[in-house]
Amino acid sequence: MRKKIQSFFLSAGNFACYAFCIIRLAEKITGTDIDVMSALQAGIDKGFIRFDEDCLSSPNNFYVFEPAKFLEYLSGWKCNVKKEAADYGLREGELCVYCWKRLNSMHFRLADWDPLENSQTVKYGALDSLRVFYPV
Repeated sequence: MRKKIQSFFLSAGNFACYAFCIIRLAEKITGTDIDVMSALQAGIDKGFIRFDEDCLSSPNNFYVFEPAKFLEYLSGWKCNVKKEAADYGLREGELCVYCWKRLNSMHFRLADWDPLENSQTVKYGALDSLRVFYPV
């Protein structure tokens, strides 16, 4: 088991909503369950996800540098990703992660799935933008 495992999961719980959404998209694409710990660790090891082992409370932890590459690694689906306005109309074949904002907080979720049970950012904020994954 990795060192500081409890702190790692606390940090993931606080900051990894976008990474969790990408893992969930990969599950939908592949039709299989993905081990979240292994997926996060692989994302960090491959440089798709930022993580500072020395500062587990950093709000920069779990920032996804390479969302399309992370999704491709997990699912095999070759794609790109683009940021679009909240009113963007999805096209056939596109997958979407929704970005909500409230004051200084941001939260990512899918239309039918939220990694956080009761997000105050979603409850009291507004849909800000979309991260749209599309086939290459």
